Amino acid sequence: METPKEIAGGFCARPRDAHKRSVGTVAVVGGSHGFPHAPVIAGLGARAAGAGLVRLVVPTESRCAAGALLPEATVSDLGGEIPHSDVTVVGPGLGLGDEAAVLVRDILSKEGRLVVDADALTHLAAICGNGGDREGGAELILTPHEGEAARLLGVDCAEVSRGRIAAAKEIAHRYRATVVLKGPGTLVVSPDGGRVYENPTGNPFMALGGMGDLLSGVVAARWAYLGGDAFLPAASSAWLHGAAGDAIAAAGCDMSIVNMAARIGSMRIFLDR
Repeated sequence: METPKEIAGGFCARPRDAHKRSVGTVAVVGGSHGFPHAPVIAGLGARAAGAGLVRLVVPTESRCAAGALLPEATVSDLGGEIPHSDVTVVGPGLGLGDEAAVLVRDILSKEGRLVVDADALTHLAAICGNGGDREGGAELILTPHEGEAARLLGVDCAEVSRGRIAAAKEIAHRYRATVVLKGPGTLVVSPDGGRVYENPTGNPFMALGGMGDLLSGVVAARWAYLGGDAFLPAASSAWLHGAAGDAIAAAGCDMSIVNMAARIGSMRIFLDR
């Protein structure tokens, strides 16, 4: 499958002297009693997309899945110190309680590169009062679906659906972030709204719990590897994630998270050689 010209730079050959730290490190902060495996899914996405090291910061309930599905990841307790990484994903399965809100506020107040997903988006909206008035100088990629986009803007979901590009641009402006507005024709918008990428890959069989968590890990891994401006890593990740889903659907295979992660990994290896 040929990559679009505008994102071809997102897939470049690894140098022969690459090592696990030089190709990017990703931390995933998330998980709760009700959703213990969401951060592990994000970790699977990061590993599949090329992260050299994956660090999970998760509750005790997540450890069994982490050991079974991502045995090479390091695991530390949620609520403790967050290990330094090139990119940190915050939000998958985190929950909406007070402790989670304090954790998100603390992470947002620091420098670094953050992929903000799932419950952390709801906390971000509350922290900023829908106005983008956030502390700290972290670079952000936000990955909302339409419901989360509506919360970030303080509008109803139907308004986002009627004007997806306008909504994505407004979120980018308010929160000073690169935005990945998920859905059919996922949109990627730069913080200034000057660059917009509409992703052509993906299919209805990807309407499955955990797909967004997987994408957040892919985005983090590509950003950790490519570095620099967030727009290209975000756009190329959306394409890769959807293309893997299209390949699975074309083969008539089960659209499971593990299959998706494996397909992303095989496509990434092919594209980065």
